[in-house]
Amino acid sequence: MKFMKLGTRPDTFYSSSDSERSVYTEVATDLQILVGKCLYHLHKFPLLSKCLLLQALCAESGCGGDGDVIELAGFPGGAEAFEVCAKFCYGITITVSARNLVPLRCAAAHLGMSEAADRGNLVAKLDSFLASCLLRRWKDALAVLHSTRHNVPLCEELGLTSRCVDAVADLIANPAAAVLPAKSTSASPWWAHDVAELGVDMFWRIMVAVKSTGAVNEKTIGDALKTYARRWLPNVAKDGLAAEQPFDDAVGASVKQITTRHRLLLEKIVSLLPVDKDAVSCAFLLKLLKAANILSASPASKAELVRRVAWQLEEASVSDLLIPSVSCMSDMLYDVDAVAAILHEFALRHAAATAPARSPDDNSPARSDGHRRSRSDESVGFDGARRSSSAAPVSQYALARVGRLVDAFLMEVAKDPHLPVEKLLAIAEAVPDSARPEHDGLYKVVDSYLKGASGDEQER
Repeated sequence: MKFMKLGTRPDTFYSSSDSERSVYTEVATDLQILVGKCLYHLHKFPLLSKCLLLQALCAESGCGGDGDVIELAGFPGGAEAFEVCAKFCYGITITVSARNLVPLRCAAAHLGMSEAADRGNLVAKLDSFLASCLLRRWKDALAVLHSTRHNVPLCEELGLTSRCVDAVADLIANPAAAVLPAKSTSASPWWAHDVAELGVDMFWRIMVAVKSTGAVNEKTIGDALKTYARRWLPNVAKDGLAAEQPFDDAVGASVKQITTRHRLLLEKIVSLLPVDKDAVSCAFLLKLLKAANILSASPASKAELVRRVAWQLEEASVSDLLIPSVSCMSDMLYDVDAVAAILHEFALRHAAATAPARSPDDNSPARSDGHRRSRSDESVGFDGARRSSSAAPVSQYALARVGRLVDAFLMEVAKDPHLPVEKLLAIAEAVPDSARPEHDGLYKVVDSYLKGASGDEQER
């Protein structure tokens, strides 16, 4: 970690009592400043020459002796940051690093230690060190960004947070121009685990900035989102386990508060999903959908996940589609309505590539070959073609794969004695006809459902 030393004089500050600090000089102190619970006995000349705030406060109060006290209530960084600023005014050596730059910068700004007060003042020196050194080094840039969370409003006002976010994003997009950590052996991007330690708002801002550069491919963006979800989001961790740790400040938080934060996190992740189809796996999307159900995520987030899953449904497995039901109005084991919504979107995707144009007066549910159209075919129309125009055409392999997937899914949910037959039929008929050249799977589903129903009747 890089550091900068300012000043040449030795440290002459000392404690006169548990709550009082002063400085050894031959000249008597003439200024008292209260910061928090600590009272400082200092001198007007070195401090007022560099601090516009103290100039104004002294002029306003007319303090003329050591008996007058200036109170700096709510001082950013507290007494520790104030003392470092005071030492700078005295020319005493101070050390600045990524760990303390942010509180010092906030304190210096609050005191008005700008070039308007004195040339070569603390604000300018801190800004120069930040730009020329710390923000060019990966670990230092992240450390500075982490520390902005302790004084969010002032850091935003001073532009510290945005500068750090932009710097981290630039280092990700242009790693050749930065001092980077040792290469990781993880399959995730080299930067993903470090960025995953950030809070959701900061992570979101960095990812938006990274995406805006256009220098990072979308598969890498997807891998980073997966790393972040595994770090913080329950039910999306590896093998379905909970997240590694709770949020840093989640100790003592209520279940409702934690749930709200997890919901926000999930919705942020959904908003960052890359456009490319192969950027994230279908299994990951379905895990997000399961979490969205549990956390009662917004309808917009659920709809986006349903659309994205339908876009690459042929990649899913049966276990991926077994979404636990969280409804208190039903005893069903699985949320078959969610799967029905996915299949509806899949039918829209299929229709976008294959449906011929229809005349406005063609509203008949019957097909030209005389056979009844499936429910999904009837519900598609050109609204579906419009909404799914960005999706890739569905190959015959994908159609057949989805047909087998749905039949295997139905085999599992048919064992649920609480599953209404109407929902079973709705799922079965939601698959486009061309996706099911054979119906052996459906016969097995019906047989399994009837056995389950008859067994349930016998128990009654």
